[in-house]
Parts: sequence; C-alpha cells; structure tokens
Amino acid sequence: MNRFFQNVEERAWTDAEKELDGIRQKAENALWHKGYVKALEGLLLTYRTNDDKYIYLPKMLGTGGDESINQLRKEFGEFAANEIHGEYDRGYFKALEDYVTLLSSMKSPSPAISPTPPVPEEKKESPKKDADLERYTAESS
Repeated sequence: MNRFFQNVEERAWTDAEKELDGIRQKAENALWHKGYVKALEGLLLTYRTNDDKYIYLPKMLGTGGDESINQLRKEFGEFAANEIHGEYDRGYFKALEDYVTLLSSMKSPSPAISPTPPVPEEKKESPKKDADLERYTAESS
C-alpha cells in the first residue's frame, strides 16, 4: 500500500497503476474493500489530472501545513471508524486516512543527527527498487 502512495506522491504513474492493479487483485469482494480501492483510484485520478474539479485534497495538503494534514487525518480516521457510516464509505475514508498518514510521516522533519529518515518496518524486511529514493523525497518536502 505504501508503495502505491509513494508512487502517487512521486508522480510515478506507471508504477502506481501497477501497484493499484495488485491491490485490486488482492482485495476481497466486500463493500469496505470496494470503497478502499475506489479511494485509491480517486487519488490517482486527482493527482494525474490538472482539472480544477479534482483539486481540493491536493490544495489542502499543499497549502495547509502540518496542522491541516493532522486535522484531515483525524477527520478521515473518525469517519472511517464511525459505524454509523456504511462499509463502503468507511473503506473509502480509511484509504484517505492511510494516505494522509503516510504523507505526514514523509513530511515530518528528520532529526539533525541523522540525515536520512527512519525506514518503516515494511521497508526493512526486503529491499525495494525505490528504497533509496525515500530519503530524497523526504528531504525535498
């Protein structure tokens, strides 16, 4: 999942689409998973197009700073956890929460002692082809 989000952030559309295809194949045929996948498709569409009708999330994330990112993450998390909403909606907002959470961790400043940010546990298990790029994307934020 994180590779999909990172590919979207890096504008690596082909890699993001490949990751999304893998996610679709692994997703169960349940409403929650359908909502989650639909949100991922929406994220890809949002960042891939320059059409203003899809600009809300990137604009909020780009101009709001850490406080608005944390607020969005909190709101998406509350919506995803609230059982008053349908399974599809909860899956959809869980994907958005996961995306904003990853963005938050990528944009958080790294300590002055260590020039490279800590690598998430997933990354430590098996080296990925883009593993070395993470520190560059974190530094450019």
